[in-house]
Amino acid sequence: MRKPMLVLLLLALALTVKAHQTNKPMDATVLSAFQINQQDTAPEPPGGIDVLNKYMKKYTNHQYNNDQAGKVTLSFVVEKDGTLSGYKIVQSLNKEADGIAIQVLKDYNQKWKPAMQNGQPVSAPYTIVVPFGK
Repeated sequence: MRKPMLVLLLLALALTVKAHQTNKPMDATVLSAFQINQQDTAPEPPGGIDVLNKYMKKYTNHQYNNDQAGKVTLSFVVEKDGTLSGYKIVQSLNKEADGIAIQVLKDYNQKWKPAMQNGQPVSAPYTIVVPFGK
């Protein structure tokens, strides 16, 4: 009885180690809480994340009048129809930067490609990191 249990335990350990080795590191700029499998897709901004990052950096730093550099982590929901809602500051830099980050994202005013699950659009959370300062 001990031998089969030991074999099962070693097999489970080997599978766990293998699963951890195949995980890819997450992009530092985009953190999505949406779980993806082969049939599901995460939400996507119009033009891709690079276009959104350039837009956010350009307009946030243009409006930012504070010498404090850092980042604001901002989460929101990409709705089924591609609109954004539920803006929340996850990590604050200061009140000015927080307000600018939310306002600039709201002003982006373009529909996103919604997340897909089982071939259907679904609402999904999304998180971005917005840099401020030089």
